[in-house]
Amino acid sequence: MMNYDSDEHLFNRIVRLARHWRWILGGTVLCAATALVVSLFLPKIYRATTYLMVSESKIGPSSREVAWQQITTINTYIPIVDNDVLIEKQIRSLHLDARPYNLSVESFRRKDYLDVSIPKASRLLEVNVEFPDAILAAALANGLAAGSEDLVEQMNARDTRATQEFLKRRLDQAQAHQEDAQRQRLQALQAGHLEDLEKQLSILLNEKEQLSGQNLQLSLGLAQNQSKSTTLQEALRKEPQTFRLTKSVISNKFLDRLTEQRHTDQSSPLSITEESLNTTGEEIRRDLINATASAAAETSGIQVALNRLKKANAEIEQLSLRITQARNEVERANHEFKMAQEAVESAARDYRNASVTVSAKSDELKQVAPALVPERPIRPRLLLNTLLGGFLGLVLLTVAAALLESVRDLRAKSIHFVVEEEPVAVERS
Repeated sequence: MMNYDSDEHLFNRIVRLARHWRWILGGTVLCAATALVVSLFLPKIYRATTYLMVSESKIGPSSREVAWQQITTINTYIPIVDNDVLIEKQIRSLHLDARPYNLSVESFRRKDYLDVSIPKASRLLEVNVEFPDAILAAALANGLAAGSEDLVEQMNARDTRATQEFLKRRLDQAQAHQEDAQRQRLQALQAGHLEDLEKQLSILLNEKEQLSGQNLQLSLGLAQNQSKSTTLQEALRKEPQTFRLTKSVISNKFLDRLTEQRHTDQSSPLSITEESLNTTGEEIRRDLINATASAAAETSGIQVALNRLKKANAEIEQLSLRITQARNEVERANHEFKMAQEAVESAARDYRNASVTVSAKSDELKQVAPALVPERPIRPRLLLNTLLGGFLGLVLLTVAAALLESVRDLRAKSIHFVVEEEPVAVERS
């Protein structure tokens, strides 16, 4: 029952609104016409579009970064295009700061003539310029694109110059370090006297070798002479010092006659005793003395050789230490000089390839689609504005008619309520 009443009430409202269809329709047509007229008198806005590609340098590896990093870095190029300096330069070059536009950078920004965006998942920058003049819109878009290219090239050129200056300073430092290393190397060679020390060491080694051989010979000679002395002493103890020879006087006829004349009275025969040195013993003694003297000389020679050999060993040890230190200093200086040479070669190579290095790490900005002069304006949109004006008029007039009917219903209800209250009041009185 309630639904039926509400549906009937809604139907009655629609029927009441239908009574005003003439002026609602007329008002809608009027609003649409007004929107059309206003749109016809609004200034026309033209859109010029150009595209800039952020391309990697053709020098160097093409996969320095992953794809999402490359796409993310493209956002950094938006401020390069949407740049106040470039905008001001284009305003002055196209004389937009004079009549009738009287533009400045602030007014250009305030009127939203420029829009720079990145199409989804691409390496492109979309530059849109919306301006009342089609030719100027295309000129602004192309001018901003060309200015952006020049700006990126200038940035790359500045980076190249800065890199070259840095690498030149590095090369100068490396060359200065190489010269210092060369001086230290020469000083180490001169201060070490390595050749002289090596010659002295060679002489001492030869002397040591000779002393060792001489000592060995003397030791062998000493052993031989000592053994010979021992043998000769044993033989000398066995030999008598003298030989005694007794012989008869009659063996010598002259002595026999003489003795006969002088000693005729003696009855016993006369004899002669004769002693003589042992020649064999003398020879043995002479050999023993020579062997003993040779052994003593060899002992003294061995002692002198040992003393000199000890001194030579000490000198060899000192020379070896000095040679080792000198060689270490020379090797260290040579190593420093070699490292300095490698540093100079590396710095020179980097300095020669400075432009290639910067280009390999830099991206390029290129205009791939120049903006053409637009033929049709994007605003105002006559059909859309007319439809929106008519629809808006229809909605407003419909709401106004509904409000008018609601006011009439409220008035009718209030009059009906007053008429019903008056008879009751008379009866009570």
